[in-house]
Order: sequence, then C-alpha cells, then structure tokens
Amino acid sequence: MLQRLRIRLSRWLRRHVGAMRHDHLGITREGCPEAFAKPLRIALLGTCMTDKLSRAFEAAGDTVESHLYSSHPAAGFPDLDWAAFDAVVVTPNLRGLFGDDLAHARIADDAAFDAFVATHRAGVERIVADISAAVAGRAPVFVVGFIEPPSTYQGLLLNGRRRSLHRVVTLLNDAMADALEADPTCHYLELNDVLHHLGDRDLSDGWTNHFTHGGIKGRLSDEFHTALVVRLHRALVVLAQPRPIKLIVTDLDNTLWRGVLAEFDEIVPHEHVEGWPLGYAEALLEFKRRGGLLAIASKNDHDETIARFAKVWGDRLRIDDFCALEINWGPKSESIRRILAATNLLPGNVLFVDDNPREIDEVTRALPEIRTLSGDESLWRAHILHSPHTQVAAVTAESTARTALIAAKQKRDEAAAGQSREDWLRDLAVAVAIRPIAAKSDADFARAFELLNKTNQFNTTGRRWSDAEIGALFAAGGTLVGLRASDRFGDNGLVSVAVLRDRVLEQMVLSCRVFGLGIETAFLAHLEAAHGVEAALLVDTGRNRTCAAFPADHGMVEADGRWRVATPTRVPDWITLRAG
Repeated sequence: MLQRLRIRLSRWLRRHVGAMRHDHLGITREGCPEAFAKPLRIALLGTCMTDKLSRAFEAAGDTVESHLYSSHPAAGFPDLDWAAFDAVVVTPNLRGLFGDDLAHARIADDAAFDAFVATHRAGVERIVADISAAVAGRAPVFVVGFIEPPSTYQGLLLNGRRRSLHRVVTLLNDAMADALEADPTCHYLELNDVLHHLGDRDLSDGWTNHFTHGGIKGRLSDEFHTALVVRLHRALVVLAQPRPIKLIVTDLDNTLWRGVLAEFDEIVPHEHVEGWPLGYAEALLEFKRRGGLLAIASKNDHDETIARFAKVWGDRLRIDDFCALEINWGPKSESIRRILAATNLLPGNVLFVDDNPREIDEVTRALPEIRTLSGDESLWRAHILHSPHTQVAAVTAESTARTALIAAKQKRDEAAAGQSREDWLRDLAVAVAIRPIAAKSDADFARAFELLNKTNQFNTTGRRWSDAEIGALFAAGGTLVGLRASDRFGDNGLVSVAVLRDRVLEQMVLSCRVFGLGIETAFLAHLEAAHGVEAALLVDTGRNRTCAAFPADHGMVEADGRWRVATPTRVPDWITLRAG
C-alpha cells in the first residue's frame, strides 16, 4: 500500500509541480532544501480521514503520530508535546459538531436556520479556541475545513442556497477561517477545491452515506489525500519562507501583452490582452495585493511605451501599479540592477518574467540567484498565484502599501540631490514612534513577525523565529519592540523591530526602505534609555553587511561574544521621538 501511494505521489508531483521546478520556482521538498532539510513530524488528529491521510504523509516520507479527536463539545483535546512536531493537522467533522446526525434535516424556517447556524458557529469557535489554547504556539496548526455538500441537496427547483446544509457548512467554514485568523500560529486548510477538482461524486461518501459523516472514499481517495499532503507541505514553505519572492520584474512585449506594440499602426486593446495576458495581469495584481512589488524591465522607447501601456490596459492595470520602470535599450541585467538598488532587494528575492530565452539567459548569467519564468505563458498565472514563494502567511497594512512606500523612498532620494546630507535629513522631518509588542494579540505583532523573518540586509543576527520560539520569548519575560517611522513624504509604517531579553538586544532588524536616515541610532538610544539595554548580539550571516559595523559605530565594545554599551547613544537631532 505504501509503495503504491509513493508512486501516486511521485506521479502527482511530476504532473502538477514539475513545470514550476523547471522554472526555478521549486515548491517540492527537493526544490526547497532550506525549508525541508529532513522529513516532517506530523501530529494528526481526527476521525474519518486520518487513516488514509496518515498513509499519504508516510508516502511523502513524513513521520505521523495519529490521535483520535472528535469535534463533540464533550471531547477533550489530547495533551501532547506539541513542540516536538513540525505541524499539527486537525480534521474536525460535522458529526461530532452537530451531535445529532440528522439535526439539519429538521430546520423548518429562517428563524430555526439562523439559530442552528449560531449554535454551531459557537461550536466551531470553541474547537478553534481549544486547539489554540492546547498547542499554544508551540507548532503551526492546520485545521482542515468541512466538506461542503452540493447546493442542490434539497432538490433541483428549490432554493438550495437558502436553508440548505450546503449553506450551513459554508457558513461554518467561514466562521472557522475567521476564528483561526485570530491566532497567527493557526491556519485554515481548504479541502473543498481539491475535492471539486478531482470529483466530488467520486470522493465524498455523502452521495451514498449521510453528509455529516464526512468520509472520503473511492478510486481517487489516494490522490485526494496526496494532494492534501502536498498542500500542507506548500503551506509550511509559505510559513518558513526560505527565499520569498518580494518583487516581480516583467517584460512587456509578448509578455504583458501579445505582440510587439511598436510594430502596430493601430492598437486594438482586446486583441493584445485577451486570454493569457489578462490572466497574467490578474496574477500580478493579486501578488501586489499580497504586499509584493511589481517592476518593468523592457527594451523599448520609454515615452512611447508608457503611452501604449495606457492605451492597452486603461485603468485595469496602471503604470503606478509598478514601483520601478526601466524602459530603455540597455541590457536587462543592468536595468534589473537599478531596480534592485531602488528597492533595496537582493536578486534571490526577485522573479523575472520574459518570453525571450536569450533575455532570461543574459539576466541569469549576470544575476545567478534570480528566479525566472519563461516558456508557456499560459502557465505563468498559476505559477505566480500558487507557488508558496509568492505567498505570505498574513497581509499587513504596511505590506499592502509597499508600492507607495517605495515610491516615497524614491522621492526622498530625488529630494536629496543637490542638498548636503545634513540639510536633506533636517528637511526630511523624520519622526519615530516606539512601543513594546509583548503578545501575539498585539495589533503590530503580525508585521513585526514578518519583518523578523524576512529582513536580510539590516538584520543583526539573521535569526528566523518560529511561533513557538516567540511564545517562549514572551513567557521568559522577553519582548519585541517596534518602531514606526514617518517623514514629509508619508507614513512608512512599522519599519524596525528589536528583540530584547535580560537587558540584551538579541536582534534588531530594519526595513531597507529607511536605510541611511539614522533611525537605527534613534532606536538604540531609546532601547538603552527606556529598556536598560546593556549589550547586543551580532552574527555575520554573509548577507547582513549593512549592519556589520552597527555596534562599533555606536560606541559598543566587544567582550565575551557580545557587544557591550560603553557610552550612551544619543538620538540624532534631525529625528523627532514621539509617543508610541
């Protein structure tokens, strides 16, 4: 049985993710050695699906520890050493939640429907609260959704979207996803799109058994469970983010539209964007909505191309959706280098999309770490939407405003031209607000956690933190301290985070958007004065040369593996310190 599952898993991976690996967006364990250096250890809790799901994990090389768990209110949650697991997977079922298998079939009117949903929404929220409290951030948790029955369950001609079991379960899945968002260590794992893709009729035993049973059966059940395992592996890559893609640089002709627009006397927009270009543009906008950056590198005449862009896309896709434009006749590798300088990003965090293999070759020879997409353009949309390296675990206010923040940085750089550095800094009117973040429930925690685990260049130790490690830091009396910055060009949001424990600055990270403004100096001065910081740690990661001299430049002296404060740090006189 295990050998057959391994063969099925291998075939599934080749069919569904092989093309991505070829295009340097590897999403399998082989493609992400930083994320999966060894097989995973999984805690699997549930009833109906756990047996075959367990075997699917084992076929993928993982170790599984299964425990029975019912969703009934009286059911207890197992007491395990959660920190020993790479992931906890919970599969609640409707049968345990409802208590009465047929309770939904007795809903008589709208009032009864609303009461039924309210009762079981509270049950779903209880399940999530129990899971969150039991695991307490010691491992990432994935809760599998309920199977959603077809909307025609009550009959073809009745309004099946009104008081049907389909609507009940859809609302409960919505409630579960909403409740899980409150804990950044817990995540909703969707199964219904996998079920629909493979064929609900061949998989859900609700067609022959009762729907609250929630079992998976039939000839495709192995493939279904394999797909669910792959989905969880991808989710863990999203959480680990060994090399997240932060910026997509796109070509234009035969990439963002069909054809070379300069060769057309008349541009008819729909002829150039219908089909895959619309799908590609849709994926770019979704990536931007997740907090990613977009840029253009095209060999063309600049002004004419901007006009053609507006002609083709109108307001559907706008030039100001892109944080940097390099439209010229120079080598694209040089254009991308300028884009990297403008965004303060490393090549390893960039995806370059171009239809021309010669351009791909020229860029990858100059920037070997960059990732690329070329070849079959009909696949680009799926790669961008579904690769874990283009996804994030949470979208913060700062991430959605990232394009505007980069634009503000470019305005700061332009304003600096022709001024002395001192005059420019004073004219910039930098202000910072600093406050502790001592709990995961803090509104700034998600952004702080994102900065810690994504910042490379100004990162004093390069450490990546798990949810469990952050929880242990808080439990031991440590804290995070966040810094928000603004200037006359706008609010930059939360741009720096410090990790403090026992008067030691264990780590400081600073967003590349605000390099060179003296913000790190103001932050250190505050940490010494308000939090009694006496020492700091510094580790050379090979990628954090930006902060290599940070302790020495601020009067610290190295001793016993730490940098100790020798003279107090002062807030630069061009920076205003505001209440957090």
